[in-house]
Amino acid sequence: MEISDSWRILVTGVTSIHGWPIFTLLQKLLPDTSLYGLRPPNSNIPDAENVSSFCITEREKLEKIRDKFKPTHVIHCAGVCDLDVCEERPEWAHSLNVQGTRSVADVFGNDIPILYMSTDLVFSGFNSLAGGYTEDDEPNPINVVGKTFASAEEYIQKCKDHCIVRLGLPLGDSIGGKKGAIDWIESRFRRNLPVTLFYDEYRSCVNCEEIGHIVIAILVHGLRGIFHLGGDRRWSLYDIGKYVLNKGGYSPALLHGIMRNKEENGPPRIGDVSLNSTKLRSLIRAKEGNIFNC
Repeated sequence: MEISDSWRILVTGVTSIHGWPIFTLLQKLLPDTSLYGLRPPNSNIPDAENVSSFCITEREKLEKIRDKFKPTHVIHCAGVCDLDVCEERPEWAHSLNVQGTRSVADVFGNDIPILYMSTDLVFSGFNSLAGGYTEDDEPNPINVVGKTFASAEEYIQKCKDHCIVRLGLPLGDSIGGKKGAIDWIESRFRRNLPVTLFYDEYRSCVNCEEIGHIVIAILVHGLRGIFHLGGDRRWSLYDIGKYVLNKGGYSPALLHGIMRNKEENGPPRIGDVSLNSTKLRSLIRAKEGNIFNC
């Protein structure tokens, strides 16, 4: 897969569980002078000259990057998706997910293609059909994360040249080993701490490495509109826990399961937000063959 020599790509949220594999793949495909990453304030990883730390709500700093780096494409991965934290701090979540995305759209969206990494949590999971949600299904979020991402999508759709990828649950290694479902579960198992996960909350889990390859393919082939990207298998959160448990050889006594209606004082819980990724995977397969295991 080749990227044009004239491209200059800006990636926000490079420390996110999905932003990191995208950024690292681009590092192999582009010289440092043609790639720029944004990480959260007070973050010092990755440590590179072509990465800056600041909040995406700081519009003036985004404008400086636009004027100095002059990106030809923007991949917007920044945002917050911690369910508990977002329910406790909805104004903060709105600031980052909605106002931050609005800043990105306002600064870059008039004449630069923007690819926005959204989430399956824009759906409730209460009315999913066999095969998962398609791009034609209307979002109906029930928690702060989903509501803010759905609102952010509206700003992206106002951009002249845009693509929105609603992502299933990413599974893979994060940049610092502290982000993502597997990192959290394994961090507790390593310390011999129990984990309680839901039997009846389902996601379309997708490998982080595959996310990077497919997102780059979307850019290369100029795909536009809304697409869903999940894996072939429908996993419950409890299934993910079993996977981590068995892979690491941890004690089965550390993993516990619970039904959503038995949880007390937790955030609103989704049901089955499995995604139907046929549209995107068919397009990629037609253009790239099966190199991404599509």
